[in-house]
Amino acid sequence: MTGYKCPGCGSQRAIHAMLHGDALGAIRYNAMLLPVIPVVVLLFVAEFNRERWPRFYAKVNSRWMIWGCFIMVTAWWIGRNIADC
Repeated sequence: MTGYKCPGCGSQRAIHAMLHGDALGAIRYNAMLLPVIPVVVLLFVAEFNRERWPRFYAKVNSRWMIWGCFIMVTAWWIGRNIADC
């Protein structure tokens, strides 16, 4: 609609490429997906072990983690649109 790429554009194609063993293709579609996968796994581990590891859960869901993710996604959004200019 706007002509700009959102931070998630190409994610589905990147996941498809990764599932077929094409890591370079996945990076070409959406390079941000590779560092996001371990973060999502970390969030799931923290959530499912919330009662067992409350300090780990608190660190993973801290303000710093949320702001760090926000800054990374925003930088990726700006960077991928500047690169296309």
